[in-house]
Amino acid sequence: MKTLLIFNRKSGKGKIKKDLYYIKDFFASKNKVLDLLELTSEVDIVKEVEIIGASYETIIISGGDGTIHGVVNGVMKINKELRPKLLFLPYGTTNDMAHMLGISKNIKKSLKTYEENVCRMMDVHLANDEYFIYAAAVGKFSRVSYEIDRRTLRYLGHFGYFLNVFKDVFVPFKIDAKIITKDETYEKKTFFMIMGAGDRIAGFRLTKFGKATKLNSGLVGFRVFNRRHFLSWIKIGWFYLFKGKHFKSDLHLDTDEVKVEIDDKYVWNIDGEKGPKGSLTVKVFKEEICIIVKKEKTQIYF
Repeated sequence: MKTLLIFNRKSGKGKIKKDLYYIKDFFASKNKVLDLLELTSEVDIVKEVEIIGASYETIIISGGDGTIHGVVNGVMKINKELRPKLLFLPYGTTNDMAHMLGISKNIKKSLKTYEENVCRMMDVHLANDEYFIYAAAVGKFSRVSYEIDRRTLRYLGHFGYFLNVFKDVFVPFKIDAKIITKDETYEKKTFFMIMGAGDRIAGFRLTKFGKATKLNSGLVGFRVFNRRHFLSWIKIGWFYLFKGKHFKSDLHLDTDEVKVEIDDKYVWNIDGEKGPKGSLTVKVFKEEICIIVKKEKTQIYF
C-alpha cells in the first residue's frame, strides 16, 4: 500500500525543506511508494484528504497544528474501516501531540518509528461540526496561538507566543457560562475554560489535569476557572506551573459529552487553530483513528 506525505514548507522554521530529500530517499531505498501533497493556499486539505485518503495505508503529516487539524477532519469523513494510519512529524512550534506519541524531531528516528509500525486507536472529539484531537479553549490568552504572525513565529519560536500573551494581559474577560452535562447543569462566571485529552497542552505537561490523560479514555477533561476579581487570571500561571492543578473554586469535569453556552463574541481555540464562535457542544468519539506511536509511550497514553 502507498504512503502519502502531506507537508507545509512554512510550518515551524521550514526544516521540512531540508528533510524532504531524506524522506524521499528513505522510501525509494525501501521500494515503497510515497506520494507528496504540498499545502498551499489553493489546497482544501479537509476535502483533499476526504477524497484520496482511503487509497493510502498511511498518511504522514509534516506541519503544525493547522495541518494536523485539517488532516484529522478529512480522515473523519472517511468510512472508519478505510481510514489510513496517521504519523505526526513534529515540524510545528509546540508539537504537543507528537511529543506525547514519542515522535522525534530527528527525521531518521521518526522514520524508524514509522518502520516499527506500532499503532494505537485514539479518541477524536467533535466540537459542533468540526473535530479536534487534544485541546480546546476559550477566554484569556486562548487567542495567542492563532492570532500570532506566522513569520514572527518562525523566527522566534516559543518566545513569539510569550510576546503575544501581553496583548491579552489587560483585556478583561467576563464570560457568563452555562455548562450542561448529562447529569448536571452549572452556571459560572469565568475568564478561561480549557478542555484537554492527554497530559500536554501548549508545551506544558499537565499530569494533574484529570482522568483524561489517556488518549483513548473516551473522556475529555474540562476546567472552568472561577472569576472572582480582575486578577483571577493569575491562576492560569499557577495552573500551568503546577501541571494542571485543580483549585477548589474552579469546576473540573471528566466527561464524554458537554455543552457550553456562552456569548457569540467569544471564539474557541481548537487544537491551536481558530474555531467556532459562542456556544459549543463537545462529544467524544472513542478510538476513531489509528495513530503511529513509539512503543515506549503505549503504556503511558493508551
